[in-house]
Amino acid sequence: MPLSLRTSNMVESMKDPETNSISVQEFSGERREDEWSGRGWRRWKEWMRWFSKEGWKLRTDSASFATREGWSNSDVDVVPPEQRRWRELNYLFLWLSDGANVGTMQQAGSIISLGLSWREAAVAIAIGNIIIAVTTTLNGIIGAKHHIPFSIISRASMGFYFSYFAVLSRLALGLIYFGINTYIGASCTLIMLESIWPSFKHFPNRLPTNAGVTSNKMTAYFLFWCLQFPLVLIHPRKMRWLFLIKSLFAITASFALLGWCIHTAEGSAPIFSQDTTVKGSERSWAWVAGMNIAISGKTTLAINMPDLTRYARKPSDSYWQLLFIPLIYFSFSFIGILIASSAQTIYHQLYWDPTSIISLLPSRSGSFFCAFAFGLATLGTNISTNSIATSNDLAFLWPGYVNLRRGAFVTSLVGGWLTFPWKIQQSAKALTTFLSGYIVVLAPILGIMITDYWIVRKGKLHIPMLYSNQGIYRYTYGINFRALVTLSIVVPVNIPGLVNAIRPEVKVGIYDDLYKASWFLSFFIAIFIYLFISRIFPPTSTFVSETVEEVDEPSVHSTDICPVLPACTSNEKDEEDMKRDDMLNTD
Repeated sequence: MPLSLRTSNMVESMKDPETNSISVQEFSGERREDEWSGRGWRRWKEWMRWFSKEGWKLRTDSASFATREGWSNSDVDVVPPEQRRWRELNYLFLWLSDGANVGTMQQAGSIISLGLSWREAAVAIAIGNIIIAVTTTLNGIIGAKHHIPFSIISRASMGFYFSYFAVLSRLALGLIYFGINTYIGASCTLIMLESIWPSFKHFPNRLPTNAGVTSNKMTAYFLFWCLQFPLVLIHPRKMRWLFLIKSLFAITASFALLGWCIHTAEGSAPIFSQDTTVKGSERSWAWVAGMNIAISGKTTLAINMPDLTRYARKPSDSYWQLLFIPLIYFSFSFIGILIASSAQTIYHQLYWDPTSIISLLPSRSGSFFCAFAFGLATLGTNISTNSIATSNDLAFLWPGYVNLRRGAFVTSLVGGWLTFPWKIQQSAKALTTFLSGYIVVLAPILGIMITDYWIVRKGKLHIPMLYSNQGIYRYTYGINFRALVTLSIVVPVNIPGLVNAIRPEVKVGIYDDLYKASWFLSFFIAIFIYLFISRIFPPTSTFVSETVEEVDEPSVHSTDICPVLPACTSNEKDEEDMKRDDMLNTD
């Protein structure tokens, strides 16, 4: 029926038979009431669905390689081409925002306290950052090339189910460090509040002494958490603009503080006249420990790198990190030495923590700006190092219900409050030592992943099979025994040294010195053992002759993506199907 005729019939049906006119009440009242009641009912149903399990369930995309519904979602799948927008400059701003923070500037102080001179500390930092730049770039290229997260990549080297061990290890550490970094950001917020209202320094404490935090610090913590919360929910592919803004503020504040300190101290810097205080083998171990310190702090981000590089336009966009990381971290570590040394002349006390110097600045506006910039830098580091990683881990563990935004929400609540970071910072020195020593687990995982991809597989993966629980990366019961044996040998090597670091009264002999090289031991021994086992027992059933990025007809519920055969590709699958069909037709 034509539209004009249908409209005419509808109007005629609404006319009153006696007056031959349309009832205004019926046309504008009852009809509108029915319309609004219908909308209200739909909104009510939309709101009520959040109270059901089905309402929280995420849809598995039709283009997903997952073998079951609910085993993946859009944030776990391969990043589609239209969402690959990160360029070289975006990674520059990422590392600038991460390098210009409180932790980087304190790093030199940790190394100089070992007995090295500032020159030796600077060289140790440079060497350490070159090494971690190589590992970070090698791991990051995997994400940039295949556009998949760390959790999916780890299945190739660990096995489909053993990869959950790597993910859970990173998740637990990330949640705790999210809270710790939020507490560090709260220190900057407290300086800002005291700059605006100096009386806030004398704010009465209503919390018990065993709480581990004062009322004014808890107020600052809550404010920082509230400011951080909406930024944490931003999707990583859009996060590049936050890193740009953060880097500009952090760089400006760093050089402003540096300029003020040098000008006020009139160029005096006592640290530069300080010589080495250790000799012989003790000096050699101090060198090793210094490089170990420079590397350890970035191991988590090195593992996380595929979660960020997966949004790169092309693999070469991530190559520049090999240059960015050493230059940025060396530069800001050296700035930290200059600031601390100049401030020693001004205040007659050595402060390696820049926030301690900021709180002493004579200008309240200067204190506010610097605290704001370093607080923003801490916030960005918390997102790039912890929030994005834990959000990806949660989405990987529960893909049917958790995407990156929901994972960030959980991270903000659990990591921000349930880890009680003020308790950790106050009294649990053993716990903080254990957390910093957790690299004895993460470093070998990083070594295994890099060795497996670049040496064992020569950079070739079957991407659809990484999403299949019955695919070639299942190994034996979902575990790659090569990775399991490697971790079983490497991790215990550093345990005695870690115990000594937590409880110095426990004597462990030579393991005390070996622990100073814990990252080197964990990483390089893991490479050697994994490569040795892979040469004797090569995982040939998981090899492919060429990288397979997609299949012709991906299906959510299909487990027959590609037969489990050595050097299997989708082209070979098509050829085998054609041969089988020809044989059937002949019969």
